[in-house]
Amino acid sequence: MHSRCLQLWLLVALCMLASFHTGLSEDDGGMCTMETKSTCADDGDSEGGGAGEHGNHYSEEANQPDSATDVNEPENTEQLPMSTLDDRPGSAPKRQAAYWEGREHLHVACVVCNDRAPEALTMMKSAVMFSSSPLTLHIFTQDDLQAVMSSEMTSWSDVRNNRVNFVYYPIKYPPGEDGRKWRENFKPCATMRLFIPTTTELDAVIYMDTDTLFVEPVEELWGHFAKFNSTQLAAVTPETEDLINGWYIRFANHPYYGAGGINSGVMLMNLTRIRDSDGGTWNSIMIDIFQKYYYNITWGDQDLLNIYFHRHPERLYVYPCEWNYRPDHCMYGVNNCFLSDMKTAKVLHGCRQSFHNDKEFFFKAVYDVFEQAPASNTLNPADIVKSLRASVAKTAPEAGCLVVKDEVIGGIKRAIKTQARRVQEPEQ
Repeated sequence: MHSRCLQLWLLVALCMLASFHTGLSEDDGGMCTMETKSTCADDGDSEGGGAGEHGNHYSEEANQPDSATDVNEPENTEQLPMSTLDDRPGSAPKRQAAYWEGREHLHVACVVCNDRAPEALTMMKSAVMFSSSPLTLHIFTQDDLQAVMSSEMTSWSDVRNNRVNFVYYPIKYPPGEDGRKWRENFKPCATMRLFIPTTTELDAVIYMDTDTLFVEPVEELWGHFAKFNSTQLAAVTPETEDLINGWYIRFANHPYYGAGGINSGVMLMNLTRIRDSDGGTWNSIMIDIFQKYYYNITWGDQDLLNIYFHRHPERLYVYPCEWNYRPDHCMYGVNNCFLSDMKTAKVLHGCRQSFHNDKEFFFKAVYDVFEQAPASNTLNPADIVKSLRASVAKTAPEAGCLVVKDEVIGGIKRAIKTQARRVQEPEQ
């Protein structure tokens, strides 16, 4: 008797479970179903509310393209060409792979105004030092700074032997715009980077703030272009890994991307896709956002990009924080770049003048070594390691970011070996 009752109860339970599952799988009047809850929850362009209304949360896994289904590629989304290489003669898959993996030619861009020339030169020196592929430096700057920078860069051996070259562009905003208003928003000329896509005919660039340093091969960062899915047109890192005390979470008076915003100091830009998006209206969209939120933004171009990618989260690829490692990640003596399996900081970002003041000794020590590195002969990362060890030895032992000194120095040593191997191996 008890056995028969138990069988009847099991049968009823199975029927109820089957009915429940069927109900969840149906799209009921626009409600989020079990399968679509993660994408429905952030739908729309809401400008208020809590963190859940600000696009997709950072997810390393969500950024990885999959041959069958890409979780970061929503339905009915504008499909964009990878690059103008698609239309060039001989652009076979092998040719495409070589370009997007950084084995053919690298392009690094920066915007330089006022007193930023020494800082920009040091950043570009690090790009030259930590690259082996042909490299072009695209410099958007004032006329009076061109001679200053050229006098140093023409002495670099990699420039003299033509592996590295550089091109200047004027600081020029779209016709009809108040150039002074744009130029003076946040850092001088910083907003110029928003118009790089329509100023050049390049396929792609790595945009770098002047207060950044490569401490790993540029090719490795460029290789993230190959991981974009068909909707993504740019890549950046999160602004914060602290989803309680992050700046955008606490203070932003405008929409921003994801749970805590993005930091755009190191940005991969697929310029072809940007130019082709929204019917070629990129400039107009940036101008509209600028006009609408002019009195709400604090961080200039970065805030405008946060607003744009809040509206279009599917267009952004987010890579780990070691590619934009800032004092915020280590200033309290703990490495909180914890969302990735960080082996080393790969790009240092000395925001808030950290390369130049004594508030964060380790960042200043690294910058000073790169700035003083001799540029007339071949730039040698091995010399950087030796000088850096000596410089760090003089650093106050309680300095917070010393917590990552072994990772940074170890990363530079690994980068030297990687680069030597790339130079020795023939092109496949």
